[in-house]
Amino acid sequence: MNTKPLPPDDSWESDAVWKLLDQVTPRLASARFGDDTLRAARLAGTPRRWWLRLLAPAPLAGLTATAAALAIAVLALHPTPGYPAGPIAATSDEAFAGIQELAEAEVLSAAVDNLDNFTDTELVCLIGF
Repeated sequence: MNTKPLPPDDSWESDAVWKLLDQVTPRLASARFGDDTLRAARLAGTPRRWWLRLLAPAPLAGLTATAAALAIAVLALHPTPGYPAGPIAATSDEAFAGIQELAEAEVLSAAVDNLDNFTDTELVCLIGF
């Protein structure tokens, strides 16, 4: 395998990036640059206080979502005036009788619409003879 030798190392001075860097005007550091850098280095090693972590954006979003969920739950479970507070408990026989009559009427109307699907014995049982 024949490979060409690499060019000498003086080509980096004619690189386009270096030419651009030569055209830039240098900026001087401010008088407090050293103090600010040292302060940032010292603060980077110290843990944040608990209340700063609590007030960060991510925990605040979670706290807001939790508060909204609790508010919705309280409003959903709060009884509305004029309605009973809990589920309706049908304890009387009259309530069961009314539901039974409604169910029988619905079954009979469904049977009338589909008479071919029922045998004579089933129709007699539905009528109650």
